[in-house]
Amino acid sequence: MSVLVLGATGTVGPHVVRALLSRGEPTRVLTRDPRRAREILPAGAVVVEGDPEHDDVLLDAAAGVRAVFLLSSHGRRMADVQLGIIRALRRQAVRIVKLSGTSTAITPDGPHACRQHWEVEQVLAASGAVHVILRPNAFMQTLVDQTMLPAARSGGTVPNALGAAGLSMISARDVGDCAAVALTDPRWDGQILRLTGPRSVTVPEVAELISVRIGHPVTVTVSTPAAMRRVLADRGMPTWEAEHFEEMYRLFRSGRSESVTDDVRRLLGHGPIDLTDHLADLLARPTPQNSSGDAHDA
Repeated sequence: MSVLVLGATGTVGPHVVRALLSRGEPTRVLTRDPRRAREILPAGAVVVEGDPEHDDVLLDAAAGVRAVFLLSSHGRRMADVQLGIIRALRRQAVRIVKLSGTSTAITPDGPHACRQHWEVEQVLAASGAVHVILRPNAFMQTLVDQTMLPAARSGGTVPNALGAAGLSMISARDVGDCAAVALTDPRWDGQILRLTGPRSVTVPEVAELISVRIGHPVTVTVSTPAAMRRVLADRGMPTWEAEHFEEMYRLFRSGRSESVTDDVRRLLGHGPIDLTDHLADLLARPTPQNSSGDAHDA
């Protein structure tokens, strides 16, 4: 029997597929964009074209699988989409592994996307389905690769909306590895697993690590969650999403996401990737902007 991966072409999905294939698990993905899936996913994954919001399409793709990785695009309808998938799979004897959000934000009054995750978690837990919930802390790939590193390269400065608070960021690669274990090992059924990096780091500490790696000074400028919302809105981000990020920055600024858990080590048998190692790997990859060796990873 195989595993079905939904949301396979985003930040985490390719790592889930890679980890499953490396474990010898037959892996199937359902995607609206099969061309992109074939370009970015490892060879060996079976790519099925279709919309997971269509029950018949989803059930055809899930036929004969033993587990489903539940992930959908960050958006206003995320909860509706995922609840529809859970309902469609209700008569299938499959394990559902849901990728949720930062654990301290999964509350009925948390930031926008996290409120949606909270709702889905409640329904999934009450559904009777065999399930595992993964709650990763903030991704290195999002905050470092896509935000801090480009800012440091382009202007030599990184905005700090978190103040003195640290953040135990995790690599999406570790999340993918943990998901592969949860999808294939029944020992984790029914659990909520809180995935963090190995330590909490502040924005000035990240800036210093980047400075050492890229070879020139990186300064830190004072910012606020509200200022970050305005920047994101000015770049064209929808209002609701910019407000969500403001809420997340406020949460992080409070220090509520500094804690470190041992759940990655319990799942994988080793600790999570450290930010220093992540940066070393990231900056060793060639990119179109600098084919000689500097790297950018989305």
